[in-house]
Amino acid sequence: MNYKETAKAILDKVGGQENINDFLHCSTRLRMNLKDPSQAKTEEIKAMDGVMGAVYSGGQYQVIIGNDVSYVYNELKQMVTINTEADSQPTKKRDLSFKGLFESFAGLITGIFQPIIPAIAAAGMFKALLLLCTSLGILSKENQLYVLLFNIADSAFYFLPVLLAYSSAKKFNSNPYIAATLAGGLLHPKMIALLGGEVPVHIAGIPVPNISYASSVLPIILTVWLMSYVEKFADKVSPGPVKIFLKPLIVILVMAPLALTVLGPIGNYLGVGLSDGLFWIQGKIGWLTVVILAVFLPFIVMFGMHKVFYPVIFAAMVSPGYETLIHSAMLSSNMAQGAGALAVWFLAKDKKLKQVALPAGISGLFGITEPALYGVHLRLKRTLVACMIGAGSAGLFAGIVNLKAYAAVGPGLASLPMFIGAENNFTYALITAAISIIVTPIAVYFIGFNDPGAESHAQASSGKSVQEETTSVAPKKEKLQSRLVVFSPIEGEAIPLKAVNDEAFSQEAMGKGMAIKPAKGQVVAPFDGTVQTVFRTKHSIGLKSVEGVELLIHVGIDTVKLKGQHFNVVVQEGDLVKHGQLLMEFDMEAIEKAGFDTTTPVIVTNSGDYLEILGYEQSEKIGPETPLITIL
Repeated sequence: MNYKETAKAILDKVGGQENINDFLHCSTRLRMNLKDPSQAKTEEIKAMDGVMGAVYSGGQYQVIIGNDVSYVYNELKQMVTINTEADSQPTKKRDLSFKGLFESFAGLITGIFQPIIPAIAAAGMFKALLLLCTSLGILSKENQLYVLLFNIADSAFYFLPVLLAYSSAKKFNSNPYIAATLAGGLLHPKMIALLGGEVPVHIAGIPVPNISYASSVLPIILTVWLMSYVEKFADKVSPGPVKIFLKPLIVILVMAPLALTVLGPIGNYLGVGLSDGLFWIQGKIGWLTVVILAVFLPFIVMFGMHKVFYPVIFAAMVSPGYETLIHSAMLSSNMAQGAGALAVWFLAKDKKLKQVALPAGISGLFGITEPALYGVHLRLKRTLVACMIGAGSAGLFAGIVNLKAYAAVGPGLASLPMFIGAENNFTYALITAAISIIVTPIAVYFIGFNDPGAESHAQASSGKSVQEETTSVAPKKEKLQSRLVVFSPIEGEAIPLKAVNDEAFSQEAMGKGMAIKPAKGQVVAPFDGTVQTVFRTKHSIGLKSVEGVELLIHVGIDTVKLKGQHFNVVVQEGDLVKHGQLLMEFDMEAIEKAGFDTTTPVIVTNSGDYLEILGYEQSEKIGPETPLITIL
């Protein structure tokens, strides 16, 4: 993958720099806040090499790239300059529907927590490794080196409010350094000593509760949220010559007392309630909660909504100090995704599928599941069911034994020490992972999947080539499970898409396919399906086959300029059509006389949903009974 070209293409297809408010990345996705998400050309982005998928969810436009996402992100940073001033952001009408509010909440949580995840993950693994050292007798907890290293590892958790203050301020468009100062005030050793003393503390007669804010989450987020409004007020009332010190002074004088007397206690009680609520649910439903979450986690990950679990995870890590639902379900699901992809690699005969499945499987076993989910299971579909069976089986065991996670890290083989703690807990984690790794491949084997290479292997054994098989089968009876065939919509001569005299088509910017030099001015349906789009200028039609192939038939190059002249479309959007049915007539001579090339690209616009798009290789005349494109 050329990371620079990929970044540039993504930037162009989301509407350019002017359509981006800000962007970041997680372990596998570019996450962009777009001013106008409708400008993003999602199907074209999905069709790009190196892109596994694209989705708008949680208030963010997410481009799924996989393990190379950081390289694409770094290239994108060189191309985009973000104006971080609050006033530069356009105001949008707020969507008050349940979906709109949930997406806003999810986007808010992701924006706050995603930037601090590397620090938390590293610190969590550091603590897990130290626990492993104590379990193996390498270090004792009284050893000075252990105490030194543990304090370093624990600092990310102890000073979590400072990290959250900075990221929250960036999200709420306020000063991150003032926010960090307020968080530091809550954690100052002398503040802790004062509140813990025998004499009660009051501010203007209001009692200040003795609360430890170390490792807390919600108090500082609430504080910074309100601070963003106070800061705007302070900016308005502060004269220019003294604004540099008067504005932050007003903010601190207002927010520090509010944080200690109101917002901090409210956030603390909400955090404790969140943790207690989670344990209450598990107490009522028991192991079933882990099973349900493990089974449906792929769909949550698919839309990038797993980030909303962060507040629950961090609240549980503060009290009671471990988490028993989300990490257990993630361990079960991650192992299943990875093991399922490796099973596909082992069983498949198709070389391209094997090349995708092997690295995706390894990545999944180490906790990064998007390559396996998007590259393998969503395409094969039946293997996703097998993964859900494996994850549910492992989740059942994890729920019954009440598996506990002691570090906020993505569960995988390398991070298994996160489960070291209570007696037998680490053993339970190993058994959970083993169940998922064993059950999933067995389910893949018995459920099976559509292997494009299996048919090719069978044809090779019988002495037939794929091309011979493609051209010999009766067109309307093409029901093979492992491949789909798009027949020619026009009589003429088939040519490669790269030979088209138009950069957008020749570089496959809209998807893969073929092109036709027409010999007759008629367009017929290349398969059974539905008319999705009839362009206003009549020169182009979008279709969708019953199997889900999305096809664009674009008659001529730049013929949009004719504004519908010389075209006669005989179908409407939503019409059901049969293979060979007339869709459009066009006057070839008139179009060519007007100075336009009648070469017609035929594009699979959802090319990214398939493993391979194979074009017709012969240059002889073709017609409606001739296969033009084979889709694997």
